[in-house]
Amino acid sequence: MGVRCERCERDWSDEAPTRRAVKLIFVPTFGLLAGGLLFGLLMPVSIGGVIGAVVMAAIACTVAVGAGAGACQLVDRNARALFLRERAGGLPSARLLTSPKR
Repeated sequence: MGVRCERCERDWSDEAPTRRAVKLIFVPTFGLLAGGLLFGLLMPVSIGGVIGAVVMAAIACTVAVGAGAGACQLVDRNARALFLRERAGGLPSARLLTSPKR
């Protein structure tokens, strides 16, 4: 399931640098945005002082890493779906067969 012929899989592997470049463009942005936004929202309700700031920064960093991992999965899943949809173009169109008359 989800695996194609050797030629298609080789093409998929050849496109890995492009997917990696897309991840390097989008993932840090999502991570910084999510972490910074959460840090800014939680800072007024922190327990104050250095300990509170460290706890909030740790939570914000955890959310940033999670957002980055989610963005990587999203890029991979969408790229694979588009790749498989593009490769399926060689199949004939489905058609409805009529049942034989009895």
